[in-house]
Amino acid sequence: MGERDGTPRPGRRSAAAVRERTAARSADRGRTRDPRHRRRRTVALVATVVVALLGVSAAAWWGLAQYGPGVASVEVTGARQIPARDVVDAAAVDIGTPLAAVDTAAVASRVSAIPGVATVDVDRSWPDTLTVAVTERTPVALADTPDGRMLVDVAGFAYRPAPPDVRLPVLQLSSVAPDDPATLAAVAVLRALPQPVRDQVETLSAGAAGSTFELGLTEGRRVLWGPWADGAATERRAAVLGPLLGREGTVYDVSSPALVTVRDD
Repeated sequence: MGERDGTPRPGRRSAAAVRERTAARSADRGRTRDPRHRRRRTVALVATVVVALLGVSAAAWWGLAQYGPGVASVEVTGARQIPARDVVDAAAVDIGTPLAAVDTAAVASRVSAIPGVATVDVDRSWPDTLTVAVTERTPVALADTPDGRMLVDVAGFAYRPAPPDVRLPVLQLSSVAPDDPATLAAVAVLRALPQPVRDQVETLSAGAAGSTFELGLTEGRRVLWGPWADGAATERRAAVLGPLLGREGTVYDVSSPALVTVRDD
């Protein structure tokens, strides 16, 4: 029988199998030498390691949140006008709470609600301290509101009652708010003034049409500032006003910085 009935002889079957195995090994070696194949293997290995590390890290953090060291103290930094006790009370973190379990975003949100707080950073200081870093609002003016005279910060926000002895310019505008263009322009004017000039400003008010500013100075003097919407002229007006105040007069017009005037009222 054999080849006549179509059945390969055993010797030939063995030779064919050897050729197939040889071809398969050659293909495997080719894939191994292929840079793309090596990159895929490397990426797969790195991904496996990363997943394993993430799992270990998550488990370790869970353990700290459950059984780790508790909060022994809340440390407040940056609070000068705001009592540190008020910050600690607003943080509302119970002593003994596992430090890893403290929701720092929630703590920051609660402390940010304190009038006078501009920004808050909350961090863990291992092994057992929660740190609350506060940046306070900086007052640049005062404003009379239905709630009384308030401090106004650089963002135009009236944030808390003004102490009686504070001397800052009073904004006499139709409204004082962070989203009010006139308020923001007024704050920009005050910040642009040199400190010796700013110390002489008692009021900043809007003109009759509401489109201009007038500064009320000590000794009954006035400064006609000009259109407040012209923000590009603010620095130039502020620069010429200082030397101009050295001249005798009661009304100082800097609405056109290139052509200033001084006169008596």
